[in-house]
Amino acid sequence: HMSDEVTKRVQDAIFAFSIGDDDQAEKILKQVVAEEKSSIEAYRALSEISLSLGKLDQAEESCRNALLIDPDDLTAVVSLARILVKKGDKEGAESASAKARLLGWKEELAEE
Repeated sequence: HMSDEVTKRVQDAIFAFSIGDDDQAEKILKQVVAEEKSSIEAYRALSEISLSLGKLDQAEESCRNALLIDPDDLTAVVSLARILVKKGDKEGAESASAKARLLGWKEELAEE
């Protein structure tokens, strides 16, 4: 469960990013994860923004933090696969992709 305050700050960061204010977006999210160690949505957003800024190590670290909170978070697993592809970690990327497919199937089955 996310507090409304955290959710709002993550949305602010995503908005800042969407209008091209990358530094502001990154700053907000770094503050959020420093204060809220269990905010999976903040880690996910930080991971995506770091990836698009080419900060691959930061992206991977944020992504892995999200996965520490929820190892079966499909969004984070997919992000990890994309980050590892960019980093040239073929084996890691393939393993994350396989896991993402498995989680995707599980979600589809659960919805039926």
